[in-house]
Amino acid sequence: MIQNWGLRRKFLLIFLVFITIPTALFGILIYNQTTEVLKKQVEEDILDRLSKDEQKLMSIIRDVESMSAYMIYNKDFRTFFNSSVETSTSFNQNVEGMKGYFTFQLMSNEYISSILLKGVSGELTFGEPVSADENGLDLAAEEGKGLPIWSDSYKVESGWGGEKYVISLSRVINDINDIDRPIGMVRIRLDQEKILKAFDVKQGNYLLMSSKGEVILHSNPSLIGQTFPDREFIDWLSQGEQPTYDITLEDEEYKVVKKKLSGTNWTSVVMVKEKDLVKGLYKVRSSVGYMIFLLLIFGAIALVGFYRTHIKRIIDLTYQTRQVEKGDFTASVEVTSNDEIGSLGMRFNKMVKTIQRLIDTEYKLKIKQKESELKALQNQIDPHFLYNTLDMIRWTARLENAMETGQQIEQLSKVFRMNLNQGKTWVTLEEEMNYIKSYLELQKSRLGERLAFYVDMDDDIKRTFIMKQLIQPLVENSIQHGFHELPNQGVITIRCYKVDDQIWIDVIDNGWGFKSERTDTGYALRNINERLSIVFGEPYGLRIEKPEEGALVRLVLPLLWDTKQVENAGDES
Repeated sequence: MIQNWGLRRKFLLIFLVFITIPTALFGILIYNQTTEVLKKQVEEDILDRLSKDEQKLMSIIRDVESMSAYMIYNKDFRTFFNSSVETSTSFNQNVEGMKGYFTFQLMSNEYISSILLKGVSGELTFGEPVSADENGLDLAAEEGKGLPIWSDSYKVESGWGGEKYVISLSRVINDINDIDRPIGMVRIRLDQEKILKAFDVKQGNYLLMSSKGEVILHSNPSLIGQTFPDREFIDWLSQGEQPTYDITLEDEEYKVVKKKLSGTNWTSVVMVKEKDLVKGLYKVRSSVGYMIFLLLIFGAIALVGFYRTHIKRIIDLTYQTRQVEKGDFTASVEVTSNDEIGSLGMRFNKMVKTIQRLIDTEYKLKIKQKESELKALQNQIDPHFLYNTLDMIRWTARLENAMETGQQIEQLSKVFRMNLNQGKTWVTLEEEMNYIKSYLELQKSRLGERLAFYVDMDDDIKRTFIMKQLIQPLVENSIQHGFHELPNQGVITIRCYKVDDQIWIDVIDNGWGFKSERTDTGYALRNINERLSIVFGEPYGLRIEKPEEGALVRLVLPLLWDTKQVENAGDES
């Protein structure tokens, strides 16, 4: 019963049994295996990322704190903090020394925004000029009594670019000889946006938060200084013992890991989408490998079965079709089922029998018809006999002093010889123009004073080759349609000249032009243009110009000088 099914049903059955069902089963197995692995992998990946971010942030903190500690021991800074005279030579030398140090720090650490020094003599600012209410920071530094005090993010007004958020370290500088006596204060401001650039995390994944749940660092400026919107998250951040937390934000599930930064009241947080963390799982790789291996086996089984039941029969049908192509009309395919291939085989056998019947009837009848036509052609007048007879009549007319009649017969004989031309397709331009002159002389004999013509041909292109009888249809078109009922004398001018590597042949008349173009005229011109396009291609062909009076038809042809070029062009045609 299955052998009579259609190809679609057979393929669906094979695909379902050998591919779909095994894939579904292995998919379920792999999913169950990866569920447990994913939980551990997520935490390990986030912790590793958080550890790297913490190291970078702590490195920045240590560097900035070291800068402030350096000011305690450096002579230039001590002199500045203790000096009350700004105009002394030693004071200015100390300031220049500090400028050199701060310039180096600002250039080496782009996250440093500005540095503020407060001493007995006043204040000095290095780096970006900013203005902000920092009285609270001054009080915190004084309460710290020489310890580095880090602030949360706060907004300042930059003299270089409007509002921005900074984090600052404030520290009272004590006298190195009297450790309890403050001599000044330093504030080092850090640009929070440039700090973020130092972290290797995806945008929006990393947060630095205060113990109160306020966002200190984040890529989204609108969150900085704001309390995180999830209350349970803030409770976990400040009191929770578990290092990980699951949260859903904007319909996305995140795995969150926190870590307290030593020496500060800040907590470093990384939030990562769980779906982005399924990678590097060795058990999954192993399962996928087994799945691919088994699928390959099942695919091979399906391929062999499909080949034996379908492909082999199609190949046999193709082979028999080639036999018919070679002329063997005894070809036949074996039909073993009623599916689409079997139906195709039956139709193929019927087609071959039909072809055999047609060969025995219609084709043989056509052969006999061709033989009859050939015999009729053989019984026609020999062309050479015809133009030899015309030549004899021409001489007879001359002997009888009928000179005009003799000339007309001579022109007709030339036209007839050119038409035969031993079956040649290509002639020289000179031969073609002689043919056109003879044709026009015959037309002038018929039309009298109603027709005049002029032929102009450059001598250096006379021996080039062109296709035979390209110009005659254009001349005939001018006489039959351009001069029809023309009130004045019709004049045809033919110009043949060379333009670069092309021959241009212009056929110009003073007739009616193409305003009332007839169907047979358009067909003749299209026929010539198609012949040239097939043989030569672009840019050669026929071009029609429309002057103020009459018509101009231009043939654009390639320069063909030798027989080889002519043969190549003929092969292309």
